[in-house]
Amino acid sequence: MSTSSAISVSVVALYVLVLAACTEENRAPQVRTELTASSPSPADPYSHSPSRFGVVHLHAGFNPDPRVVEGTAHGEIPARSIHRRCRGWIAEVPDYVLAADTAFLRLHVLGRSREDVSLVVRKPDGSVVCNDDRNGMRDPMVRSDFPIGSAQIWVGVPSQGATALYRVGFSEVEWRSSAVPLPDSY
Repeated sequence: MSTSSAISVSVVALYVLVLAACTEENRAPQVRTELTASSPSPADPYSHSPSRFGVVHLHAGFNPDPRVVEGTAHGEIPARSIHRRCRGWIAEVPDYVLAADTAFLRLHVLGRSREDVSLVVRKPDGSVVCNDDRNGMRDPMVRSDFPIGSAQIWVGVPSQGATALYRVGFSEVEWRSSAVPLPDSY
């Protein structure tokens, strides 16, 4: 028997053994991985995360642009609990989940409020971007690439227990704060 024939027979024998070991009665053990906050699934770690105000679904070329949502920020936990460079106080649960079915090379997220607010964004890859006062302006803005998946978005306030009405706009193009109207007063 030649060497290549012996290898072929060995491969077939190994294949038969694997099939026999994986029959219904003798199924191979299933490996189950538990996800924790420190080890999110790289594919879409926040796809089932709760949010206070809902999910914003976006795809490339979305319309209207900007897409505007609103809510009330609530200072429950320090924003630095999400990332050491983030300022202010945020709710324990994200205000919104941004579900993107396409990647964005550059997406603008702008917060507008009559009060001082900040933005904290945890992207699908787990990286965090935050902004308090963009370029000396009171309205925070995050401008970043966003991979496919779900991002968590918090709107923060300067102090624990504080609240603020806000609107958040999402845009693919460069735009001014005035494109996102201020929220109504309480």
